[in-house]
Amino acid sequence: MRKISTDFIEPGCIAAADIVSPSGNTLVNKGAPITPALGRRLRNWGISEISVEGEDDSETSVKAETPSPVKIKSDLYDKFLGTLDNTRMRKIFDAVCKHKIQKQESVA
Repeated sequence: MRKISTDFIEPGCIAAADIVSPSGNTLVNKGAPITPALGRRLRNWGISEISVEGEDDSETSVKAETPSPVKIKSDLYDKFLGTLDNTRMRKIFDAVCKHKIQKQESVA
C-alpha cells in the first residue's frame, strides 16, 4: 500500500482502503479502480491523498510536487476559459486564484 496525491492518480490505480468523505460517508470501496476523473472529484470533496495498492516506492508518491502560482493560475485560466469577459466571472476567477495560491503557500 502507498499513499498518492489525488493530483497524480493514473489509470489502473486500485483503492487499498475505503475512501471516506470528511463527513464520514464512504465514497469509494477498498479494491475499486480509481481513475484520474475520480481523482478530480475526490479533490473537489476535499480529499488530497488516497491509499492505493502497490509498494511504497518513493516519497514523491506521498508528497506531490508543489505547483507554482503561475501553474495554479494557468490551470484555473483553462477552467474559466470563455467566461472571463464577464466582470463577475473575472472577479470570481481572481478570488479563486488568490485563495488557491494562499492555500498552497500555507501548506508549503
